[in-house]
Amino acid sequence: MIVCSCAVISDEDIEAALVEILSLPDAPLPTPGVVYQHLSKKMVCCGCAPLAVSTIYERIDRLAEKGVVCPYACASAQGRLLKGARPTARRLMAQRPLRRRHFQRPAPEPVPQELETA
Repeated sequence: MIVCSCAVISDEDIEAALVEILSLPDAPLPTPGVVYQHLSKKMVCCGCAPLAVSTIYERIDRLAEKGVVCPYACASAQGRLLKGARPTARRLMAQRPLRRRHFQRPAPEPVPQELETA
C-alpha cells in the first residue's frame, strides 16, 4: 500500500526502514521524519503524516510479534509515538490494524433480449 504518493513510499518500505532504525544501539524515535530521512526521501505536502504514523505504529506491532525487533524497544517507541501524536494520528492508531480493502468490480449486467436480436 502506498503511504506517501509524493515521495512514493509504501508500507513495505516503512517496515524495512523500521527494522534498520530499531536495530540501532541508540535508536531514535521512528517518527515519519526519521523514517523518511532513513529512506533518503523528503516530506513534500505532509498530508501523509497521520497515515505514516499509523503505519509505523502498526508495523512496530508486527515486528515485535515476529520477533524481528526487540519487543521492549518496540513498546518504548510506540509509547513515545502515542505520547506525541496529534488527535488525527491517534484516531488512525485506534483503528488498527489497517486492512487492505479488496474491491470487486460489479458483474456486468446481462444484455436485454431485445438488444441481442437486433
